[in-house]
Amino acid sequence: MKHNTKSTTPSMNEWRNVIPALTPWGKNRVKPEETVKHALIMPGIGYTVDRPLLYWASQALAAEGWYVDRLALTLTEDVEFPEMISCMERVIDVWKAKSVARATIAAQHASDNRDTDDAQDSAADAGSNASADSSVSSLTPDSAPKLLVVTKSLSTLSFPHAAREGLHVALLTPVLNPPPFDVHKSVIPAPLPGAERAPKPLICAGTADPYFDDAKAHLLTERVCTYPDANHSIEVPGDWSRSIDYLKDVTGRIVEYSRTI
Repeated sequence: MKHNTKSTTPSMNEWRNVIPALTPWGKNRVKPEETVKHALIMPGIGYTVDRPLLYWASQALAAEGWYVDRLALTLTEDVEFPEMISCMERVIDVWKAKSVARATIAAQHASDNRDTDDAQDSAADAGSNASADSSVSSLTPDSAPKLLVVTKSLSTLSFPHAAREGLHVALLTPVLNPPPFDVHKSVIPAPLPGAERAPKPLICAGTADPYFDDAKAHLLTERVCTYPDANHSIEVPGDWSRSIDYLKDVTGRIVEYSRTI
């Protein structure tokens, strides 16, 4: 099944040193208007959406019936963290609006199909069923838009904004300790102010990751998965077997988390 893979760039001229490109996953198994489940995969610095953690997250979610969009960032040497974070927040807004619109169409189609089935099953009840089920506002919980953002490293810094937007977020190797090369000392605040009603994120990180802090992670969520001796890529240098085991576990955790939405 072939789908349109043309990228969309939210207001390219908004930022001087970063260019975003939002592209549908080429291996999606459903069309965007056929599902209420939409996922956004966001990269790290140098860790693109084709690297293992994000590639297999895309594969697994697509297999689960999610429509997957992926973000690529082109950065200049002069780019700084606040500009990148601003860009990613804008991308989330654009993606959310588009995904909600698509999910609403999918839900309406599902509602219309239910009406047709009801009419065929019982002509006597057709009128009342149509009036009750044809409205998008009367959708069942299973028909409501389901939105998931999967972030890695740099893009985890967009979590405060995503949380304010009420989104479910998977934080892979979240930046809880500031990178030494960031003069702005950007980190995810822990605890996150005003996030009491926001969905709790999923966190996956290695114990040898210098930007990870287990205590801070648990201030954000109880869904914290740590991997002994793993680095910032959730890999164990020199131990391919454990690295692959960790990759499989992280992918499974993301799928498990997605099923709670």
